[in-house]
Amino acid sequence: MAPLASLQTGYTTNPQPTLWWYISSGYQSKVELTINEYGVIEPVLETHIIGPPEEGISRINLKDHGVTLKPNAEYEWFIVIVPLPSERSADFLGSATIMYIPPDEAFQQKIENATKEELVFAYAHEGYWYDTIHHLCELISNNPDNKTYRKQRVALIDQVRLGKVKNYDKKAIEGEKAIESKKPIESVH
Repeated sequence: MAPLASLQTGYTTNPQPTLWWYISSGYQSKVELTINEYGVIEPVLETHIIGPPEEGISRINLKDHGVTLKPNAEYEWFIVIVPLPSERSADFLGSATIMYIPPDEAFQQKIENATKEELVFAYAHEGYWYDTIHHLCELISNNPDNKTYRKQRVALIDQVRLGKVKNYDKKAIEGEKAIESKKPIESVH
């Protein structure tokens, strides 16, 4: 299990971004989702989602959870599988950091006029990791047989050393089945 995230704090232009994560096998039970703002004691979000039915890449839309990131504040998000609630040392955990940095006016105009394909490169060029991976994952979700988009994601994922995610996309490029979540994972309380 791994967040699709950069090695350092990743940036987004969206105050309510979509977070993407990979799981190597299905887990249709509760998965903890927590978002913490650095320097703040209480979590911004603490909830459970139901994991996907099989290996794949899934999304968590913060808008669906009523979470809005503050500009220039750093957040850490966690996804945790708790197979044995009485033995938390057995947990499977993935975490990453994110920061909402509003785009300047020139870049805002550039992305407003860009095609879906151009958005990926525009965000990557400006260093907005979460927007880059989001738009690339959206392209793949909407065009699952397009090997070019998957190759682009392999190249991006390779930069952050997520080998299992890279291998997942490579299998899809070679014609094996790959699952892309078209809808947000549902919350459970």
